[in-house]
Amino acid sequence: MKKFNVVAASAVALSAALASGSALAHGTLATSIIHYNAAQVTAAGGTITVPWSGIASAVYTVTPNGATSTSLEVNSRFTVTLPSGFTFFSQPALNPSSAGTSTSLISGGIGSQTATFTIGAPPPGNAPLAQGGTLTLTQVSVQGATALETPGTSLSISVQAVSNSLISNNDAAPVFATNPTFVSTTGVNATFQSSGAQAPNFIDLRSPIFGTLFLTPGGDSANADLGTLTLIPDGSLGANGAVAAVSTADAVTVTINGFFNGIKGAFSTVGASGCGGTVTSAGTATASSVSVPGATALAPGGNDICITSNGSTLLSPNGNFTAAYAPGAGATDFLGGPAASTTDAITYTGGTVVPVTNFLTGSDAGYTSLVRVNNASNVLNTLFAVAQPYSGGPTLVGSLGSIGAGTGTVFTEAQIGTATGLTLANSGQRATLSLIATPGPGGQNGVQAAGLLVNPGGMVDQVNQ
Repeated sequence: MKKFNVVAASAVALSAALASGSALAHGTLATSIIHYNAAQVTAAGGTITVPWSGIASAVYTVTPNGATSTSLEVNSRFTVTLPSGFTFFSQPALNPSSAGTSTSLISGGIGSQTATFTIGAPPPGNAPLAQGGTLTLTQVSVQGATALETPGTSLSISVQAVSNSLISNNDAAPVFATNPTFVSTTGVNATFQSSGAQAPNFIDLRSPIFGTLFLTPGGDSANADLGTLTLIPDGSLGANGAVAAVSTADAVTVTINGFFNGIKGAFSTVGASGCGGTVTSAGTATASSVSVPGATALAPGGNDICITSNGSTLLSPNGNFTAAYAPGAGATDFLGGPAASTTDAITYTGGTVVPVTNFLTGSDAGYTSLVRVNNASNVLNTLFAVAQPYSGGPTLVGSLGSIGAGTGTVFTEAQIGTATGLTLANSGQRATLSLIATPGPGGQNGVQAAGLLVNPGGMVDQVNQ
């Protein structure tokens, strides 16, 4: 029973020691963060040079184990472990701070994820490494670093001192630095911000523009500047362990998603020059994105990214844009990524667009389409109908006159057709309808509208809002 009590007491003491941290690894590891250009690691097949003892460092320091002084004893072992998948491609070495202490690789090394060294051998450097002493890793080549081909990867090495005769001199667990050892990047830092040359941009709802052009500081224009995209080399290292070169002449493909109904094209210009600057590349547009394949955003000042309205379609507002950039034709020294802006939203001005219905039909078999409009504001509003036939073609815009404060009215499909030129011969011909409401001086828009489908008996069969 007494023996049991002693064992139990020892277990309690060990638990307390672990909880207090006194039995944890006593050495410390300090590493600089080495940023690698993911594109150039890819080009090298995942083989990299790690410039320790040069522009980067990895240093282990012998520290006290709680209140107990420590050292790395002669013939003890010290193991360096690379991240998973990495193996040494050249012979690793350690540089002790004390001339009286030598180190010798005894296992691992080339072709292995680990390298284990003996301390204090061979002679004459057969002295222990005292408390406060350091072991510094020297430059080495590593293969299998394919994880660094993905930007944003963060990995660490670890070290561990073991096989000392005094357990207090051992690291009880692998020792890591407080920061990662390896981090991969795209190779560039990207900014995308509103251009000072042409900002802000609005969609002009005033007559006779009716939302088909942009209102810029210089007046109404078919072009809007979405912002200046600038890519700058981020100082990361190439696979050779030196600062990576990224050519300022590299082509950059820029893609921006958004609501681009009525946009017929896109282009880039010399940075911060606005849409009237020198064009560096022409692009394309769809209803949901614009793309410029040959921008020169790595050139000093970057590139402005501009869009062009077709001048006949009601344009859609957009929140702040995000530019996705990628290497253009022939560019292999950086990778793509996103660059978000917080200052380039495009909103309506001069009125409000009021959605009405996406099911305005021609009268047929006694059924009639009507549009109900209510002005809940305290000022008169001027109304314009904006119709887009299902059959395609240009957006049709026309005046519906004005509606007084606090009043309502109903427009027939025929009245809308007279105002806009829209022709819907029967229920098989349809259109999407919106209103542009422009409030009088000092007022705010309060216009609401809905499409009604009335049956032959005069009852409302359907309300489309």
